[in-house]
Amino acid sequence: MRVRRLISSAVFTAGSLVAFGATTALADTFNLSYLGPGVQTPAVTSFYETFDSGFTSTTNFNGSPITGTYSGTYQIENANQYGGAGGAGQYIATGTGSSSVSTYTLTLSAGVNYLGMWFSALDQGNRLYFYNDSTLVFTFSPSDYAQLVGACPTGAPEPNFCGNPNGAFNDQDAGEQFAYLNFFDTNGTFNKILFTEDPGVGNFESDNHAVANIDTTPGGTSLTPTAVPEPSTFVLGLTGLAGLAGTCRQRLVACFRK
Repeated sequence: MRVRRLISSAVFTAGSLVAFGATTALADTFNLSYLGPGVQTPAVTSFYETFDSGFTSTTNFNGSPITGTYSGTYQIENANQYGGAGGAGQYIATGTGSSSVSTYTLTLSAGVNYLGMWFSALDQGNRLYFYNDSTLVFTFSPSDYAQLVGACPTGAPEPNFCGNPNGAFNDQDAGEQFAYLNFFDTNGTFNKILFTEDPGVGNFESDNHAVANIDTTPGGTSLTPTAVPEPSTFVLGLTGLAGLAGTCRQRLVACFRK
């Protein structure tokens, strides 16, 4: 049986999302890369949050001088077919029902140019928005993910990125991708990241969040898709968030295809 802890912050409302999206954005240039099949920890830093026992909403990413605070609606789940690096411990996910748009924010104590994360069980709603204060500098969508690691199902031989690579959950959820992704801002910094499920077809699962300031690309296989921030569209899609209830989610497995 999965153990779930639903956390909802009263200070994170649709109004605050409007404030985030109010500034016309000038997109930074991001280098995106992924590590090899089955790799679930960052190669460039040892500072990352595992969400395992003892996790609180504010973290120092295992000893980093930079702290991060998670707010909004999220849940901490035990490892299962959809997430949990190494097939053990816990992971973070957006925290409403599968038919609802949901989001949480990671706010950092200082600007960084690198975010890493084990991005598990991709579905069509998984989206990231990177901010420098109130300025939206980069967005990441499921189509960008598919460009990086390929669509599922795939005819490619193992190893590939389709299905959970871990232990008792090996090859479960075979219609979705699992990979460790690196986000490197090559000409700026960011200090807020929004993790959003929109449209609500499941939840946004991830683990081993890493932050750092780095001087060179973080390794792995690179691809830099064109991403143009669309703050007005983003805000319109999220204005109903203030009234979301913290209901348990019934997972809909969605296979994303290019």
